[in-house]
Amino acid sequence: MSFTNKNLLLAGLFLLFFLFIGKKMRTGLSFSEVVGFEFSYFKKTTETTVGTWKTDTVASGETKLAALEKNTRLDFFYIIGYVFLGIFIARLAAGESRIATANTIAILLLIAGLCDVVENLQILQIIRGNFGLRPMVMSLCAAVKFGLLAVSLVWAVVLFAKR
Repeated sequence: MSFTNKNLLLAGLFLLFFLFIGKKMRTGLSFSEVVGFEFSYFKKTTETTVGTWKTDTVASGETKLAALEKNTRLDFFYIIGYVFLGIFIARLAAGESRIATANTIAILLLIAGLCDVVENLQILQIIRGNFGLRPMVMSLCAAVKFGLLAVSLVWAVVLFAKR
């Protein structure tokens, strides 16, 4: 199987996995609510949101905090999907001749995924009422994650444009 076909096949499989998990994560919280929570930075802000989400509900009737926990647990699988989807797209964008560049993007994506894991672990602790520095760690990890994802995406688009 050729380099391109193999990477297309793997990208397709991870796209399906990514979409499947993404569909399961639709539990009533909007993207902006989740991202807003991830970027709450300060203990007081995070405590206020958690307090409100203990009683606010989503369409299914569960609390927003329960929905956040459900989404966060699923997000561990989502991370696998987006990291490997990104890696195989980067490999397609770079082509065989620039595989070292694709490997650099892969490293950025893996670091973004690790930041997302740390962020999720902080969220799960915050949901249980363990605050401390966790809101700051969660927000810093979210910032690094989104930054690395943006850099990786732009880099892949540039690589595709140069092909």
